[in-house]
Amino acid sequence: MVLPPRSVGRLSRRPTPIHTVIKAGGVDDEAPSDAGSVEEEAAALEEAAAEEADAAAAEGFVEAASLLGVDALAPPDVVTDSPASGTVDGSASSAREELKSRIFAACAAADRGFAASPSDREAIEGLLDEISFLSPIDDATRGVSDGTDDAPLRACWRLVYTSASDVSTLAANPISQLGGIYQDARELPVIVNVIDTFPRVLANLPPSVAATFATSSRIKVRTVARPRSASRVGLSFTGVGFEVTNVLGQKLPDWLPAPPMVDLPQLGLGVQRQIFQVPDDVDPRDAESNPSYFDIRYLDENFLVISQGSPGGMFAAVKVDDLAE
Repeated sequence: MVLPPRSVGRLSRRPTPIHTVIKAGGVDDEAPSDAGSVEEEAAALEEAAAEEADAAAAEGFVEAASLLGVDALAPPDVVTDSPASGTVDGSASSAREELKSRIFAACAAADRGFAASPSDREAIEGLLDEISFLSPIDDATRGVSDGTDDAPLRACWRLVYTSASDVSTLAANPISQLGGIYQDARELPVIVNVIDTFPRVLANLPPSVAATFATSSRIKVRTVARPRSASRVGLSFTGVGFEVTNVLGQKLPDWLPAPPMVDLPQLGLGVQRQIFQVPDDVDPRDAESNPSYFDIRYLDENFLVISQGSPGGMFAAVKVDDLAE
């Protein structure tokens, strides 16, 4: 984040050099005087100058909070080695947490976007756009292709909001109701989209009865990820799968193997070049006309915001340890 020059100047103000303060205060370092009294006066003046700098930095924090749209921001301790860097980082971090709190509350009220009115959706996506400018990770696609352990995207992400029409259509199914929706990126470059479903009729039963008859299933779509840029991830869809996870309130035993995923046919690069109309020296998987991708708008250690190519739409997700059982 870049603050306006006036704000940056306030945040960067350093204490006046002590030798200058002593001169201005009338102490002549060339005139003979008691060494102890000079040192005491110098220490007092230096402390006063430091307090003045702290006050200026605190004032700068308040202005930075206003620029970031935060209602209240308590300034942390001033970093004397690099005041400008410390204050900007601190205010950006506070702004991120404030925005995330507002996003989570709005997404919960809108049932992950499935019950969002046009005004709700506009408000939520306005917050997502706002936090996108504060993403702390610049190389979000690092490690995607080779699956390194420190890849920022490597995690299991659970959906908290979407405006994508393909997912919203599933939510309107009169027979089944959506449970958890995940993007499992723990085994990069493979990313598996997971959707849990259960019979809609269970939602209308008392909890005790619904638990007795609880039956759920899981849909999986497997993709292979490929970084196209520092923020764009290309996808190749390679397989789909379906499995039943619970029957009449009982989890299926671990010894019962899940049905294997069905591999999807893959088009050769030559065919893809014709489809996406790119020359022979361009990999069609990276073509601008290839809509199989998502852009990472925001990413930190526990929150992810992406926008997908076709059919469009935004997704917001939080990091979880594993898929629901």
